Amino acid sequence: MAHQISINNGVAQYASTKVEWHGLGQIMAAGASIEDWQKQAGMDYRIQRSVIRYATERDLTHPSQFKTVDDKHVLFRSDTGAPLGVVSDGYKVVQPADVLEFFREWADQGGLSIESAGVLFGGKRYFATAKLCDGVSLDAGSDTVVPYALLSTSADGSLATECRWTTVRTVCNNTLTLALKKEASYKVSHRSVFKPEEAKAAVEAANEQFGAFMVMARELTSVKIDQARAEALTIALLNKASEEAARETAAFTRIMDLFNGSGKGATFDTANDTAWGWLNACTEYADHHVRARSDENRKASALWGPGDALKNKAFELVTA
Repeated sequence: MAHQISINNGVAQYASTKVEWHGLGQIMAAGASIEDWQKQAGMDYRIQRSVIRYATERDLTHPSQFKTVDDKHVLFRSDTGAPLGVVSDGYKVVQPADVLEFFREWADQGGLSIESAGVLFGGKRYFATAKLCDGVSLDAGSDTVVPYALLSTSADGSLATECRWTTVRTVCNNTLTLALKKEASYKVSHRSVFKPEEAKAAVEAANEQFGAFMVMARELTSVKIDQARAEALTIALLNKASEEAARETAAFTRIMDLFNGSGKGATFDTANDTAWGWLNACTEYADHHVRARSDENRKASALWGPGDALKNKAFELVTA
């Protein structure tokens, strides 16, 4: 099974405060310094750039005849020299170490705690997550939701630089990206310069909207839905050519199985036959059960790709 966490000299370029992803990576103690995180997560190298030179078969014996591509550069790792991507000459690079540096001031003040950081796909993507508070309970008991900030970017153009809020339901480690108003979200293409102060302002502005999300979540725990309604929502979520086609998918079977009791936390009063329970059946499916080449591919999809889109569509359906 191909792991998408980068491996450099036999060491996984990933660090976390808990064991995950088949135990790959380094376990970090609470309160570790930014410098420790950068080193242990393998994010202490730099991304460098070079002009592109090429040769036709006729030119191979005459290096002086090599041609250049004036408006393209190749980005590569300073530590291994491995190529990361071919980009325009105006591509604005965010260095791996800067992703963790973004959280330094808050971490030093005790305003958040870094939970994970790492390098994926050989260095083409890198990210860090930070827990913003200890979490809020939906039921004055075991069903708790914790807000996180996720800062991610890429060195091959596959991701913009983005700071987003995600929530994690602790009982099952399900994630959901909050749909936030413009002032509470930050995303910039690599044609523009990453401005940490604007990203920080967006994170701070999102606090109020996390409160609104929790109000909505509590409302969902009080909305009872029967089997027929749960099946109808799942059919709408999968968006197949027909109802029959949707019912025949593995996704339909798994989501309904999770909703009907096999999901983690599915038997809590907050989730048992409720809209909140159905939403978490969908998020658990995308985060932990959808077919993928590896756990890392599944997680990448759940954070940035089709899995993330599926979860957001589920949220829209259940709150419509």
